[in-house]
Amino acid sequence: MAIFGKTNSVVSVSTRTIVKFIVLAVVAFLLLKIIGQVSHQLKLIFVSMLLAIGLNPAVGWITKRIKSKSRLRATGVAYVIVISLLVGFMAIVAPPLVKQTSRFISGIPDNLNNLKYQDTAFARTIRRYQLEDDIDELRQNFNQRFGNVSKPIINTAGRVGSIIVSTITVLILTFMMLVEGPLWVDKFIALQPESERKKRREVVNRMYKVVTNFFNGQVLIAFIAATFAAITLFVLNSLLGVSVNPIALSGIVFIFGLIPLIGNIIGSGVVVLVCLMSSLPMAAIMLGFFILYQQIENATLQPYIHSRSNQLTPLTVFIVAIIGASLAGILGALAAIPIAGCIKVLLDEYIIGKFPTLESFDKHIKS
Repeated sequence: MAIFGKTNSVVSVSTRTIVKFIVLAVVAFLLLKIIGQVSHQLKLIFVSMLLAIGLNPAVGWITKRIKSKSRLRATGVAYVIVISLLVGFMAIVAPPLVKQTSRFISGIPDNLNNLKYQDTAFARTIRRYQLEDDIDELRQNFNQRFGNVSKPIINTAGRVGSIIVSTITVLILTFMMLVEGPLWVDKFIALQPESERKKRREVVNRMYKVVTNFFNGQVLIAFIAATFAAITLFVLNSLLGVSVNPIALSGIVFIFGLIPLIGNIIGSGVVVLVCLMSSLPMAAIMLGFFILYQQIENATLQPYIHSRSNQLTPLTVFIVAIIGASLAGILGALAAIPIAGCIKVLLDEYIIGKFPTLESFDKHIKS
């Protein structure tokens, strides 16, 4: 096939090239459709892979210290420890949280009704502008919407079941990856040219250290945030005479703090809501504390720790975390920094392999 341009030049495009282009376009379209259909499953696999890499150092440590040296048994021991900690944490957090939430919701109608008769500035404003009927209407609407909790529970049962199934899937996948992961790495290295095996194993090990260092750094960041939150909650309990569970609430801060950038926002929101159920001044103080702490953490602590553990600059860490969160939400924020660290390892290896000395790099730039 010949295509004529304005200058009478001829560009020849063979029929075979056109067929290849069409086939590639169709294959790309089908791949995008398939990825869209299995995007949820791919996310579960990716999360499982990150968890497996994060837990692998613990499994390796346990493997060296048991008599059988069995990785399967070491993985089982690590799983029992992790699941026991999670179950214990939920046993501590869930009952008081559910109790306080139920008490708070059931007390809202009476609190709204009492607003009309209290001797406070807000109550006087309601009486001054004759808003008593509006308060009564708000109380009635609340009773109609939240008076029967069975309907919302039924409506959300399917979603809860889906979350449970996804969680079990991730746990099983993570267990299998922990057991078989080293075999996969060995098979991958065995497929490489013999002269390149040592170098590429070193690259894989460096990328592995990047991911594990990221997890260790994020655990440290979450632990620091939870510690400061627990201290603040203990102090406020004493000063305001309020009874909240600082250990449980700081545990919530720790769990959500494992997610970079946005995790602390979610955890602090939960803690502030729980404090609001017990004391408005306490909730206001904790809100101010979290706003101040998060600004300090996002600008200094988090970029500094991750830049040292992943050999990335603080600015790079901050930028890739924001981009990851905007592209893929929580999963993107969780994966952005280790992915950037692994890309840096590959780029470093490529540059060093192509330009082993600084002189050769300068010569290439000048040419």
